[in-house]
Amino acid sequence: MSETTARPAAAQLGIPRQTTAPSEGRAQAEQLAGTPTDWELKKDRGSTTVWRVTGPTGQWALKIGRDEDAAVVAREAEVLRRIATVPPTSYGTHSKSGRASGSAWLLTPWLAGPSTWDAFRAVRDGSLDRSQALAAAVDLATAVGALHQSGWVHGDVQPHHAIHAPGGVRLVGCSWAWHMSLPPSYASHGGLLYLMPPELIRRVEDEQRLIAPSQRDETYTLAASLWWAATNSWPLDYSQLGIDPARFTGKGLREVLVRRWPPLGRIAAWPQLEEVLRAVLTARPNERPSALHLAQWLRSLPS
Repeated sequence: MSETTARPAAAQLGIPRQTTAPSEGRAQAEQLAGTPTDWELKKDRGSTTVWRVTGPTGQWALKIGRDEDAAVVAREAEVLRRIATVPPTSYGTHSKSGRASGSAWLLTPWLAGPSTWDAFRAVRDGSLDRSQALAAAVDLATAVGALHQSGWVHGDVQPHHAIHAPGGVRLVGCSWAWHMSLPPSYASHGGLLYLMPPELIRRVEDEQRLIAPSQRDETYTLAASLWWAATNSWPLDYSQLGIDPARFTGKGLREVLVRRWPPLGRIAAWPQLEEVLRAVLTARPNERPSALHLAQWLRSLPS
């Protein structure tokens, strides 16, 4: 096969133009996608890259972790092998992976469809048509609930980690998922800080290891994720504390939140959604509803 190149679209998104396809996982990707193979760099975060590999027999996602991210990608590969019996992560049945010196790669079917974040774009833009967003919210909550029913915790729920594919919601970014049969990773810090419940933040700040988000923790994060998707702002109103959270390090912000927990903001454009999410985000941990209960509440909302 001749040397392959990334599409110009990657450069237009601010991703450095790549002149050659990666060596890690390349043979396996070309075997599955067929040749000639087109390579598009979709994400480049230095030590982690994600490629979309397209050929005459299929489309695949190739994630490569190098240096410190090699272990993260390798763990995600292990999770997907174990969690493939759960519908939201069933694509793991077809995953392939490998290790090389200083790197790891993971090959999965390309998941076509909008993320939950994408599904809420019309709401963020002020549209009164909320049908797509509401359907996505219900589907995401149902998917997380299915994961919980199987005994798993995703560990990093956020609106960018759910793809609403034709066959149903698929949860991605599974590196920190855990189960009784697969303990949490020591490298996990509990997920995105702005979406974490207060009790999980306290455990992180107390330097407890392992950091294992519970299913109740994750229901909070799920509700916070939907709030963020609907408003493009964090659920907590940090202005009530007189601070800009973007100016803090993670540890600095955790120290503030352990001492003072700010009130929630508002979803002024969709008060019915706010009411449901507020009930989850203000509930005591032992009274917090499950993800499936949240899905039921969301189904009752008018679109």
